[in-house]
Amino acid sequence: MTVAPFQLSAQIPPERGIFCNRTLNMRSIKAIGYDMDYTLVHYKVATWEERAYSYLRENLEENGWPVADLAFQPRFIMRGLVIDLELGNIVKANRFGYIKHAYHGTRLMSFEDQRKAYARTLVDLSDSRWVFLNTFFSLSEACMYAQLVDLLDDGKLEAGIAYRDLHEVVRIGLDSAHAEGRLKAEIIADPGKFVELDEETPQTLLDQKDSGKRLLLITNSEWHYTQAMMEYCFDRFLPDGMGWRDLFELV
Repeated sequence: MTVAPFQLSAQIPPERGIFCNRTLNMRSIKAIGYDMDYTLVHYKVATWEERAYSYLRENLEENGWPVADLAFQPRFIMRGLVIDLELGNIVKANRFGYIKHAYHGTRLMSFEDQRKAYARTLVDLSDSRWVFLNTFFSLSEACMYAQLVDLLDDGKLEAGIAYRDLHEVVRIGLDSAHAEGRLKAEIIADPGKFVELDEETPQTLLDQKDSGKRLLLITNSEWHYTQAMMEYCFDRFLPDGMGWRDLFELV
């Protein structure tokens, strides 16, 4: 018997399709919880991360780090890579933990150098040596970390600093930049610069609510920021008289 290959409906562009590799019976699902950032609210990654990087760089510079000449490299880092805090490398590993490619700082390692470093090493994400870059929010952090590794190797930082210490400095600097609230204030002031609108997301949640699903919004963002982002991204696409808050039983 010949089985015809799967094809999306002609009305649905391929990029809007939903693909899965296991069956999920939605009839048994009573409640659905959604994160906000990068789930319901889609940011323009390069723009968002460039601003996060700028605030991080400013924070580090104020604390005496020689980073004024550094710039965000949006095409250097992507989700799914892993930082090796022991050696100052950023690596790409396969699903078995074998390292396929590696950069030391921002410099691509030769095959021989990579083999010497990792011939007997597997990436184990349960080990504190490795930091998994699993969100878009990791991109500015990893870019700055790699650039600081370069500065350390070039003798432009204080001797004796470990590669692990550099990541801690970056992490603290980025947390401080977010805590100051300037980035989120900038996004609220001009959301169109940072956010990609998607009219199908509100409609999808309406369909789920009409099907009897109980919807939850789960986020660690402050209320004023959540309110501003959800209102901007959702209210314009909802029926008259309905706001984004009407979609969710719990926020």
